[in-house]
Amino acid sequence: MKKLFKWVGIIFGCLVVIGMVSNAMKSPEQKQAEAAALEQQRVEQAAAEKAKVVAELAAMPVVAASAIASAYDANTVAADQQFKGKKFKVSGTVADINTNFMGQPYVTLRGGVNQFMEPQFAFEKSDAGQLASLKKGSKVTLLCTGKGDVAKVPMSDSCSLL
Repeated sequence: MKKLFKWVGIIFGCLVVIGMVSNAMKSPEQKQAEAAALEQQRVEQAAAEKAKVVAELAAMPVVAASAIASAYDANTVAADQQFKGKKFKVSGTVADINTNFMGQPYVTLRGGVNQFMEPQFAFEKSDAGQLASLKKGSKVTLLCTGKGDVAKVPMSDSCSLL
């Protein structure tokens, strides 16, 4: 058995050496062509990923903020199954632009059960510049991930303006 392992090791070592020697014998043009082909493959893969994301966004239906609020008012369990932990597009009219106690910006959209229970959509701190240009009453479409509700107020995070 030891002889078998010894021969397998020797053969493997020889193959590694042959590979290294063949790579070292390539001309600079061959190496450059291989590098260009590899870069082209990366670019094509990135473009395919981007096209996939764009197609998913286009196929994703837009939900009205009022529909989310109504769903949570009617049945929190059913609404969680539909929205919590899932990405969705939401549209509505900006009711308020604010920050929470940690300084994270969020937007509330009209359509809540009452004016004190408007759905909230949190953004990253780095998005504050974009949100600074919003005004109350503006129509917006957001891409968000549902977080459930707090006292029947629908909450979402990881939002971005579309």
